[in-house]
Amino acid sequence: MNRRRSVPVELVASAALVGWSAAVNRVIPAPAYVPANLAAAGLSLATARRRQVPVADMGLRRDRIAGGLRVGLAASAPVAAVVVLGASLPATRRWFLDERATAGGPGHMLYHTLVRIPLGTAVAEEAIFRGSLLGLLLQRHSRGRATAVSSVLFGCWHVLPTVDTLALNPVGAVVGDDLVRTGGALLASVLVTTVSGVGFSWLRFRGDSVVAPMVVHAALNSSALLAARLVAPRVRTRTGQRVGRGGRRTF
Repeated sequence: MNRRRSVPVELVASAALVGWSAAVNRVIPAPAYVPANLAAAGLSLATARRRQVPVADMGLRRDRIAGGLRVGLAASAPVAAVVVLGASLPATRRWFLDERATAGGPGHMLYHTLVRIPLGTAVAEEAIFRGSLLGLLLQRHSRGRATAVSSVLFGCWHVLPTVDTLALNPVGAVVGDDLVRTGGALLASVLVTTVSGVGFSWLRFRGDSVVAPMVVHAALNSSALLAARLVAPRVRTRTGQRVGRGGRRTF
């Protein structure tokens, strides 16, 4: 008797993420970033539910929201402290420079730190990677393997954004047009964000809610952007440094 073999969820997820990454980084206009990413997150959660993934495995239990919020807020404090420390030390301060942080006025910063990053990036990405994707993987794999696979995909998700923003920060000046160095920078970005994905997954399990990594993800990205805004005048006054070579401004 012939048995139908279902396509592994890892392949389906990878294909969907590649397509959406290309769309959100190359096709969708910047003003539509937040609603588009939130819509994609909602679709991913609905798809997982149609596949009978329990809400608990997606970190969506309503009675765990408060606990997830507490864990997220508690973890956000040391995360923000590390960002502040990095921006304060002369040895690391210049690496916080980023043209996106100085591209506009106060309204620009408020929008990105309070709307675009928390909703379009943190909420949307955590709902996708630590919500629906992790929940789907938990139906077939152990917690460790599900965390590893979802985190690697999270790392790969950042390839196109890294390509677009290398020229906007000091790393772009270091790698220049050298293909080997550029490849090394992309690999480093994937590795760093993969490790971040493992940390976000740990928070998801620790808080028993996807709210926990959402809060920390938003705190990390928003504090880094604010730090870049604050250190830019000091670094450029001392060195006369220009950050990058121009390029697409994305967050």
